[in-house]
Amino acid sequence: MDREVLHQQILTLKGKICAGQLQLHGYDEYILMQLDKVKDCEDGLVDVSTVSSTLRLFIDATEKMQSPSA
Repeated sequence: MDREVLHQQILTLKGKICAGQLQLHGYDEYILMQLDKVKDCEDGLVDVSTVSSTLRLFIDATEKMQSPSA
C-alpha cells in the first residue's frame, strides 16, 4: 500500500473517531490506541512498520463500507 494513501487514511480515520462520525460500539478506545502507536518517518509520512495488522484490516474494512459498490 502506498505510504501517502495509508497516511491519509489513518488521519481521516482518527478524525472521524474523535469527531464522533464513526461509531465503533466499544472498540473506539482500542482502535485509538492502535492509531496512537503509529509513528511518522522523517519525511512526515507513516512508518509502515508501526501500523498493526489489526489497524490495517480495520482501515480496509472501513474503506469498503464507505465506498459505494460498483
